[in-house]
Amino acid sequence: MSVLSVEHLSTEFSTEQGTVRAVRDVSFTVEKGEILGIVGESGSGKSVTMFSIMGLLAGNGTVTSGKVMLDGTDLSVSSFSSPKEYEKKMQATRGNDMAMIFQDPMTFLNPVLRIETQLVEPIMNHTKLSRKEAVARAIELMRKVGIPSPEKRIKQYPHQFSGGMRQRIIIAIALACNPKLIIADEPTTALDVTIQAQVLDLIADLKEEFHSSVILITHDLGVVAQVCDRVLIMYGGKIVEQGTADEIFYSPNHPYTKGLLNCVTNPEADDSVLTPIPGSPPDLLKPPAGCPFLDRCEYAMKVCRDYMPDATVFSPTHSSCCWLNQKEGASQ
Repeated sequence: MSVLSVEHLSTEFSTEQGTVRAVRDVSFTVEKGEILGIVGESGSGKSVTMFSIMGLLAGNGTVTSGKVMLDGTDLSVSSFSSPKEYEKKMQATRGNDMAMIFQDPMTFLNPVLRIETQLVEPIMNHTKLSRKEAVARAIELMRKVGIPSPEKRIKQYPHQFSGGMRQRIIIAIALACNPKLIIADEPTTALDVTIQAQVLDLIADLKEEFHSSVILITHDLGVVAQVCDRVLIMYGGKIVEQGTADEIFYSPNHPYTKGLLNCVTNPEADDSVLTPIPGSPPDLLKPPAGCPFLDRCEYAMKVCRDYMPDATVFSPTHSSCCWLNQKEGASQ
């Protein structure tokens, strides 16, 4: 059963230069108990998609279309009679049914409040626990995420923790109310390699313990290989390929996916050569009518410029949007 179902989601931002079409007709599901990776370069639409689902867009951002279902509950903007009603529902949902782990703990944690306050308040806001019970719950969560001496450290401030420990606190806050869905937005970006591995292992272990589903946003395919069950490849505000981790790594189909894999070092190959993808991502102020990867693709055809291909299905879990798989495009 799908914990999250997203259908035809589109999001735009109003800027002085014009309208940025950041997310364009995105559809996907997250199954119960799985870790779904979303991969793509900066500006591909990964984070904006998640902020749209969470109702955390900036003031100039608007979800223009789409349906969002969380465990059977309709959270689509269009299903509410007013923005106020929508925000009220999302405030009750965030932290309770779904939670987010941000990439930079210091932009999320309040530097002038003790960790106790920042952990206990969300627990009390979403549960019927007394303050004493909420503090006990917070200490237990800190222990679960690997923070030593939590009874003492809960009284400390964020600056008294290392970057890795602050990220663990963010994870503890996300887990406070046993959410059905956890969205982790580049959770290891600011951490060194050793701490990255520890945080990823922690997320995977806690997913099993708390029976939550996880969306992991990243640009690092090594992270995906380590923990993800399925993968979405995003480019130019669209999903261009999706499949299991094995299908993406061993049977990539879209030229962009292949380009990303060519940028990853293969430790098993002695003469591994990294091949960067030439060019730059498309300008989403004026997104292309056809395939967004057109200008960077060595296989581009005339049809790629004018029309976006439908997804070609290779297996129940693997599909790709490329004209090379379409009979109509292969001959042009």
